[in-house]
Amino acid sequence: MSFLNSIWYEKKSLLGSLAMIPLMPLSWIYATVACTRRVMYAKGVLKSSAPAVPVVVVGGITLGGSGKTPLCIALLKELKKRGYNPALISRGYKGSAPSYPMMVEMDSKVEESGDEPLLIKRSVGKDIMVAVDPDRARGAFMLAEKGADVIVTDDGLQHYSLDRDVEIVVAETGRMFGNGHLFPAGPLREGLWRLTTIDALVCNGDGVVKTGDYAMHLIPSEPKKFDGAAGVLKEGTEVCAMAGIGNPKRFEDTLSACGYVVKDRINVPDHGRVEEAEISSKAKDLPVVMTAKDAVKYSGFENENVYVMNVEAQLNHFFFETVVDKIVSSHNKVTIRADKLNKKIDATESVHSS
Repeated sequence: MSFLNSIWYEKKSLLGSLAMIPLMPLSWIYATVACTRRVMYAKGVLKSSAPAVPVVVVGGITLGGSGKTPLCIALLKELKKRGYNPALISRGYKGSAPSYPMMVEMDSKVEESGDEPLLIKRSVGKDIMVAVDPDRARGAFMLAEKGADVIVTDDGLQHYSLDRDVEIVVAETGRMFGNGHLFPAGPLREGLWRLTTIDALVCNGDGVVKTGDYAMHLIPSEPKKFDGAAGVLKEGTEVCAMAGIGNPKRFEDTLSACGYVVKDRINVPDHGRVEEAEISSKAKDLPVVMTAKDAVKYSGFENENVYVMNVEAQLNHFFFETVVDKIVSSHNKVTIRADKLNKKIDATESVHSS
């Protein structure tokens, strides 16, 4: 993906322009398929459904990481603080549960839940439900049956089989939407026109934020030893960075901004994993600092020279007010959905009783 990233996000070059020639026809095919699929959902050819509670989608129109998971964590905590009983449904990417939907617990296996749902669960605690299901609508119905009164879905913008009431798009200020082309000629999952249909655009990172959009900053914690032992990394320490996220450079920039000197790195694919022996080998020479998303993949691993740096999303209170206002104003739509569900249940019971 590094070559594609250079085409998508860096300044135009002769090599990049030449590489675009075979990619553009593929982007047109991708656009046609995506548009056809969206129209089929809009016309009711493909069906959308959701439980009778508000559904908030946090997603993106670009491939890769942009800060969606920290935003989901912050939103769940804020909704809980305001008296809601929120829950999160995720696809559970790279996880393979024994059955679906699966409730994610504090001690769930990352191989079953996937890394991001487990990170979210451990961040929000036992009082907020988290579930995984490739069929997000099915998982959302289960969470509603268990008492959730608001459902947040992580990275579900293009999952149109789940109806939604609020749509939030997260973009990274340093990269935003790249060259503006659809995949594979560009990083876009959907065209920029999609931004005209959402409820909020959250811009993650430093930079100018347009009026009407919302700024988000990821505030890093002090790196803590992986094994939980006491110890801190002093500013100026040379470190080895490890980040299995969509944009590893963002993590390295964060380390640098905190005063650490990134001298080496462990290359990990997004959602990927490396052998513990490789981490231990690197830790012989330099302290290894990994993301919290990486840390959940190494249960039981011990090394006194490995550290974990977590980040928390910081947003203006106006963003949360906007989301809550949208949730409240979705009451009519949710009521209509509830009436349809009740009629479907009545019809099913009538068939079974006859």
